Amino acid sequence: MKPILAFLAIAGTLALLASCGDSEEALLGPTQAALSPGERVQFSSVQSIVQQKCLRCHAGYADSNNLAAVAATAQSTIEGGSMPQGDQLSTAQKANLLAWLEQAEASAPPVAPAPIVNSAGRVEWSSVAPIAVAKCAICHSGYSDSAKLSTSAAAAEAAIESSYMPFPGPSALTPVQRATLVAWLKQEQGL
Repeated sequence: MKPILAFLAIAGTLALLASCGDSEEALLGPTQAALSPGERVQFSSVQSIVQQKCLRCHAGYADSNNLAAVAATAQSTIEGGSMPQGDQLSTAQKANLLAWLEQAEASAPPVAPAPIVNSAGRVEWSSVAPIAVAKCAICHSGYSDSAKLSTSAAAAEAAIESSYMPFPGPSALTPVQRATLVAWLKQEQGL
């Protein structure tokens, strides 16, 4: 009797999924085979994972170069289980994405993104203001004003450099925004 009930439960679940039009892939994400040892991962093979699991908070990661620029941080947050927020990766998705990130980190030249500077090599507030308004003033309303942000330059720089601020998610800084903001904060401190 128990095998028949189990069969009916499975059949009923499958029928329900089919009637809703949701496949296992639609509900759980694409299934992918795990990598063979030493296999090279192309971004195209993890792009659907990134689109489904990352882009709602990290829109810039649609570009493989932007994701590669934060490969080490992305690896640690995925391995630690804090990303993707509110979602999970299958074992194969996690293995493939981590393999791509590891390869991206290993092959990336250690080139720091350049800040937006004027002809004299200085960062102007006009380059920082849109970043401060969009990324900082969400929580720190006074930071939309150059004088107020300048008075907190050392603390703001430390928070950004340690990746404490801005909080992960839609407020994350792009590498160029980060370089520009940090360069301006250092200028304000006379560094």
